[in-house]
Parts: sequence; structure tokens; C-alpha cells
Amino acid sequence: MADKSNIQENLSKLSLEADVKRQLLQSIEEPGRVAERDWKRLVDVLVSKGMRNTKESRIAARICNDVAQAEFSLLHDNQPRYFRPFLLTKLQGEYKKHMGQNCQNMKAWIGFVNFLCAVFDLMHINNMPLMALLVPVFEVLGILSDIRFANNEDAIQCMVTQLQFVGEELDRLNKHHMEDLMQNLRNLFLSDKTSQLSRLMLLEIIELRSGGWKLSPSAYHYYYEETAK
Repeated sequence: MADKSNIQENLSKLSLEADVKRQLLQSIEEPGRVAERDWKRLVDVLVSKGMRNTKESRIAARICNDVAQAEFSLLHDNQPRYFRPFLLTKLQGEYKKHMGQNCQNMKAWIGFVNFLCAVFDLMHINNMPLMALLVPVFEVLGILSDIRFANNEDAIQCMVTQLQFVGEELDRLNKHHMEDLMQNLRNLFLSDKTSQLSRLMLLEIIELRSGGWKLSPSAYHYYYEETAK
């Protein structure tokens, strides 16, 4: 289980109400005493906070991991575990909502993608990511890599940022899906609608994957030193 001081620090970064903080701490220390309706409320709060921006998505995902780990390790087999199924149901609902709107609210869609990928990256059970999220993560990144978003730098930056976090794990778990996604990135790179900045971001990820998800010294120099001049 995570150190209590780290948990407290993460909770403070999300600007949570006092009663929500108290319930989250209880869910980590004594999950068996949390009522079913309170689990639903905690999931709603964490998902809402996690979809605000990239930084908060990862803080909220770390808290999700702390809660899930506590629930998994502290409860007996005959005790119901609510957090993980409620979280998956909530994420599924958010996904369907955005699909129904054809991802027209780009800011909200990017917020959802950030949080979904952060949960996949940071929330593990038995040292494994939530495999139920593997295909959805590929799907949302595939949507952002669609040619219709070629002129949307925010969409491309979101996709590239999340691939920096989870690309290597996705590649390990399903190379076929990753190759399809990388082909989309190559198509975006070649599109005349793609800006110079977006091309630079796409090229970095393409080279990162080609190098086994590690940048060569020369590539690092180019992306993080030359381009900063």
C-alpha cells in the first residue's frame, strides 16, 4: 500500500471537499466500512477530477490505484469489492457519451482520453494493468489519430503525450493494434493539413517506437535541445 503521506499529498492536489477526502482515506484504510452508495460517489468525483487536465488525470489515477490496491488486499474473498467495477462502468458510460456526440466537444474528449490512459498506466492489480481497458485505450488513441484531426494540435499532442506514457506497454500487449495505430500516425505526418509542430510531435513518437521506446542520444538532442533553441 502507498505511503500515507503520499496519499495525503495526492488528495490535497485535487482540491477535494473535506468529506470526500475523509471517505477516500477511509476507503484506503478501512474499505470494508465504506457503503456501496459512497463507492459510487467516490468514483464519480475521481473521474470528474481526473478528466480536467493531464496533470490531474495522473493524480486521480494514482488515487484510484491506492483505493483499488487497498480494496483488493484488505477485504476478504467473501466481501464485495465495489471500486473497480464501478470505475469501469463509469468509464464505459463516459466513452459511450462521447461516441454518441461524435467527439465534438474536443476539450472534454481529450480530458477523457487523458484519464482513461492514466488509469491504464497507473492502476494495477497483481502488477498488471486493467486488461479490460486495453482495447478501449487503443480505440480512443485511434480516434485521435484519425485524419480528420490532422489540423488539431491539441488532439495530436494528447495522443503523443499518452503514447509516451503507455505506448511501450500497449506495444508489448498487442503489437498488431500498435502497428495499425503507428500507420495512422505516419499518415498524419504525411498529411498536408498537419502543422509543423504536430509533425515534430508525431515524428518523435514514430522514432521512439522504432528505437524500442527509447530515444537515441542524437534524437534526444534534436527533440529536446535543438528544437528548444
